[in-house]
Amino acid sequence: MRYVIEVYREQDHVCGSVASESCASPRPFHGWLELLSLLEPALADAAGPEVDPRPEPSRPEPPGADRTPP
Repeated sequence: MRYVIEVYREQDHVCGSVASESCASPRPFHGWLELLSLLEPALADAAGPEVDPRPEPSRPEPPGADRTPP
């Protein structure tokens, strides 16, 4: 995955935009944390979906779940 990141300084802050191969238009950011949040989902997608090794506990049906509404 390639990114084009434009960073500008505004007084004590940073802002700019991030463009990636999979994104049609650049996405703006204001601050380092927003920049990181734009980059983070792509890293998670590259690793593949997370699979919880624990089985999901079975949940009892609520009372009346088998009834059809009038």
